[in-house]
Amino acid sequence: MEENALKILAISVNPDNVTALKAFFSERLPQTEFMNASEDNTGLELAQSKDPDVILLEITLADTAGYTVCRKLKERPRLQTIPILFLADRGTNRESRFKALEAGGDGFLSIPLDEVELIAQIRAMAKIKAGNRLQVPQETQRADTATDRTQELGQQRADRKHAAEHNEFLGRMA
Repeated sequence: MEENALKILAISVNPDNVTALKAFFSERLPQTEFMNASEDNTGLELAQSKDPDVILLEITLADTAGYTVCRKLKERPRLQTIPILFLADRGTNRESRFKALEAGGDGFLSIPLDEVELIAQIRAMAKIKAGNRLQVPQETQRADTATDRTQELGQQRADRKHAAEHNEFLGRMA
């Protein structure tokens, strides 16, 4: 995926973070579609409808910890392949970062953001999403193949049963 065609969703209650991200993307990656939500439910809806390439998730939201929102995102099958980068203040403790990773987060960006690190992380996460999306069709194909084979075996079994009943009927007729 080209970096200028990316869709980025930020879920953050901090207007300063959102303003900085908007400015960054409009200046450095102007073709990027940048979306933001200040509430977790709005963020979940946007993620579901817009299919972003990367989600930037504030580790601490107004009423909820970011890792709770991360779990909600990862519970939805359609959203499981979208990488989540947590936005964490430099003073965020290790325990909070560990909980975020346990919840399904893929990485961290420290605030204030370093532009080079942000671009590198965004590129890496977009590649991860593309790789994740390639795996999903393979898994679906394997499941479909197994289903087809099960149906085929069921049909063969029914055919054999029908043939046995037919032979039994012919035997009684003779």
